[in-house]
Amino acid sequence: MDDAPTGRAALANFVDEILHYAKLRPEQPALVLPDRLISYDMLAQGILHAEARIFGLDMAPDELVCVTLASPIRHLIVVAALFRLGQPSMSAASVDEIVGLKFPVRVYLEDAGGALTPGLRRILVDEDWFAGPRLPIRPARGFASEDSLCRVGFSSGTTGVPKALWFSAAGYHRIVAEAHKLRDAFGVRGRVLNLLRTSGGWGLAVTAHALSSGGTIVFANSARQALQMADAYRVDAIVASTQQIRDLVREQTRAPISCPSVKALMFAGALAPPSLMAEARARLCAQTIVLYGAVEVGAVAVTPADLVTGVEGAVGYPQTGVTLEIVDADDGPLARGVSGIVRMRTPVMAQPFPPGATHPGLRGGWFYPGDRGRLTEDGMLILEGRTNEVINSGGVKRAPELIEEVVLRHPNVAEVAAFGAVGADGIEEANLAVVARAPIAERHLIDWCAERGLEVARVFAVDSLPRTPLGKIRREELKASLIG
Repeated sequence: MDDAPTGRAALANFVDEILHYAKLRPEQPALVLPDRLISYDMLAQGILHAEARIFGLDMAPDELVCVTLASPIRHLIVVAALFRLGQPSMSAASVDEIVGLKFPVRVYLEDAGGALTPGLRRILVDEDWFAGPRLPIRPARGFASEDSLCRVGFSSGTTGVPKALWFSAAGYHRIVAEAHKLRDAFGVRGRVLNLLRTSGGWGLAVTAHALSSGGTIVFANSARQALQMADAYRVDAIVASTQQIRDLVREQTRAPISCPSVKALMFAGALAPPSLMAEARARLCAQTIVLYGAVEVGAVAVTPADLVTGVEGAVGYPQTGVTLEIVDADDGPLARGVSGIVRMRTPVMAQPFPPGATHPGLRGGWFYPGDRGRLTEDGMLILEGRTNEVINSGGVKRAPELIEEVVLRHPNVAEVAAFGAVGADGIEEANLAVVARAPIAERHLIDWCAERGLEVARVFAVDSLPRTPLGKIRREELKASLIG
């Protein structure tokens, strides 16, 4: 492959650091899976071989590539190769997931076995992409400028409706740099068990910053396997969605495994109820960290759980460089202690994709995540629910998360989702969708909730709750399936 073309600047990114550590510590583990271990040298060679194959596809540097590989290792390697080439990329679970969105995707890189679609350029990626004679590390072609389109991601919030976003080369570099700061703040340096998907925004960022620091990323396929690998590989930190941490706590309760090396446990995604944070601290790791943020703006607040324990809805203090405001319906700033609509501005602001598109939460240089809340006098953010999900039952307004926190105390309730729906009398009522761990009668649970000050109209028994990849409940989807 030729050296970087004249006039293009190879901007620094996390892949440069991976290749640097491949020179310094070639035998050090970079990635650990249940059935294999990949050293930095092996990872670097995989990236270089994949880069050569993609270069041979003869694409223009600004053409978008979609990666749908199921293997987290192959997915990571191919995305890293695209970064070195300065080729914009996005990730998806399947080609079908993206085709209907009519994005300007030039090439789909996918596993063998998918049905061909007329008019799409679909390239099958197999083992030969990552093997061959040893390749030297040559200068990367890189992105043309720091403003070049680098990465496209998705944010679905709680609705499940995908909202596409794009990051510039400089913007994505800042995301990784922010993640470095988080690692330093909580003393995590070595091995990170990452339960988030590498194809997702948070999952890739966690993996990128760990590898660009010379660390090791450990993957697992289940909660039991995660605990076993955390113990066997002396993991320093665990990063997982709130739902995944709930699964870890359940497994640890069922059959405990000692994980003495774990120094930090980070919740990502859905707001964790206080009871779950307390259990996680008791059964998994004393230093439990709450991450509040969004794909649109990166990490907004990262706070030790002991600072928010006992404060209902608290998510912590904003990071340096983040501006948080509470405003009224006309965007007028409100005083501290007054509840209103949350908005924020950070150094890592994504833009709607395709360029020129609109995003309901991005306007006027601010991001409106759809949360209601307030700021305390010393600047801690307290969330009070979603602006479009607060349940107004007979004039009493409650966030569904707070209702769920109470219902989860029932011994027969494994999972629950609360949502509002208009009843026969035209008044909004609180409803529950319940995944039971033991049989529970609807009337019994309604009466049990009433004893605790919660008025519930109906209880629906369900086998599972629809969730986003980060564990947030898709309430609109759930409501539509149960009530219509």
